[in-house]
Amino acid sequence: MSAGYNHVDLQEVKAKGIKIGNTPVVLNNAVADKAVLLALGAAQRVTEGRWHIERGTWNSFFDAQWMLGQDISGSTVGIIGFGGIGQAIARRLKAFDICKLLYTGHKEKPEAQQLGATFVDQDTLVKNSDFIFLAAPLSEETREMCNEDFFCKMKKTGVLINISRGQLVDQPALIKALKNGEIFAAGLDVTTPEPLNTDSELLKLPNVFLTPHLGSATKKTRNAMAELAAKNILLGLADQPLLSPVIFESTMARFKVLITNPTLPEIAHNLLKEKCDVIISPGFDKASIISVISGVDALLWSGGVPLDKQVLDAAGPRVKVIGLMSSGYNHVDLQEVKAKGIKIGNTPVVHNNAVADKALLLALGAAQRVTEGRWHIERGTWNSFFDTQWMLGQDISGSTVGIIGFGGIGHAIARRLKAFDISKLLYTGHKEKPEAQQLGATFVDQDTLVKNSDFIFLAAPLSEETREMCNEDFFCKMKKTGVLINISRGQVVDQPALIKALKNGEIFAAGLDVMTPEPLNTDSELLNLPNVFLSPHLGSATKKTLNAMAELAAKNILLGLADQPLLCPVIL
Repeated sequence: MSAGYNHVDLQEVKAKGIKIGNTPVVLNNAVADKAVLLALGAAQRVTEGRWHIERGTWNSFFDAQWMLGQDISGSTVGIIGFGGIGQAIARRLKAFDICKLLYTGHKEKPEAQQLGATFVDQDTLVKNSDFIFLAAPLSEETREMCNEDFFCKMKKTGVLINISRGQLVDQPALIKALKNGEIFAAGLDVTTPEPLNTDSELLKLPNVFLTPHLGSATKKTRNAMAELAAKNILLGLADQPLLSPVIFESTMARFKVLITNPTLPEIAHNLLKEKCDVIISPGFDKASIISVISGVDALLWSGGVPLDKQVLDAAGPRVKVIGLMSSGYNHVDLQEVKAKGIKIGNTPVVHNNAVADKALLLALGAAQRVTEGRWHIERGTWNSFFDTQWMLGQDISGSTVGIIGFGGIGHAIARRLKAFDISKLLYTGHKEKPEAQQLGATFVDQDTLVKNSDFIFLAAPLSEETREMCNEDFFCKMKKTGVLINISRGQVVDQPALIKALKNGEIFAAGLDVMTPEPLNTDSELLNLPNVFLSPHLGSATKKTLNAMAELAAKNILLGLADQPLLCPVIL
């Protein structure tokens, strides 16, 4: 009941003339899904984010540089071991707009060309990859191949993902590399030993994203593995060839612009300083902002502080334009902005990929019970070797997925889902979208979507119409195996109703990047639920995305000051 067979004495099996079969192929999709989950979770600092939520040290509204992760879009990805699982990972990566895909192994694979993968030696792969996936089987050749020398060659921003076997990695060397910042992070479904010791240093590192060897732990996959194993036995007993035998082998200077957040990327500062006098708020709070706001011509607004009448009155009548460092604007008094004749721009589109990546991370993490798995690792209650039904998650492949809100982020989520072999894609909103047909999405009313979807992604903006639309009635209509993912705004969900539904088993799980309040109270019931996968509102928190948002916000301001149309205006 496994693809690997490093736990089997093959020489003894061969010597005794025993046929042996394994269960490859049928687990490729589930393990590849796990690999993508681990890559996203490690790159987006899920473990560290959870700790901040638990400790009440959530800081995303005040420090724009806080908890920035690594982008998978635009990256170079290396896969060591390009068999069935490696190729399934590669197929999924096509949806993430990666720049380059490298692979290595004993020989070139003819199917690699179709996947856009380039064969290189291992040294070249390690030195050039931003993400390295270990998908090679354990052998004497691969045992502890990821050693000190391996980690020294990796980029300091590199992320290692292991869904193969723990023994491929020299674990003390990995721990040292993670502690010393030689690499950025690691996502591990396999470790040494297994179960992992509860005092392991891996559990103390913020840049390690762990799951307890559950790569194939979905109902569909385990059923397929059990069926294949049973058929191998029946064929062997009938002296027939096994289905999957193990082969035995040897001039705007007069304008003043206030940047409300001193941690914004330099690109915004530099763009504005070319033509404006730039003032930087001494603090993140409202009082600090108001203390330096008088007489400015423009605001670059970042953070969770409400942009209300008090702030605008304090700024005075010279304000011509506001550049928001966000896509949403529910924290802005738009009526007051309109009344004062101020232009306002936001930063959509540029963060679509990062937020969509986060949405997929949350879906995979919630469906595959990451929070509960981490607790089992920490408590020493790891049981995957003894109970094949333990900790089974939900399959995204073959599922019906619903997206509420089919704008830019909804589209980006849909594009990624194409790589996960889903059965049906539904969406709802104010009207049908012509581009939905190309993505294979069907427009339905919300009631139909909620009742029929296995996964529901919330990607609609917050409005009076969407506020607390996910209420008790909503959760009653969802499938008991349903997974809710929210990357919109916390207020779209009636949080007490969600907690009740999760506690009572009315739905299977939830993945939340947004919640109420933010930062979340450290005594929130959400933190006590095993079927909630949380991150502290970091949907757009990657360096590339933050830089793009800062650049767009600054350009909106410069255009507004020049009485030109904004690149991304908020329609008042």
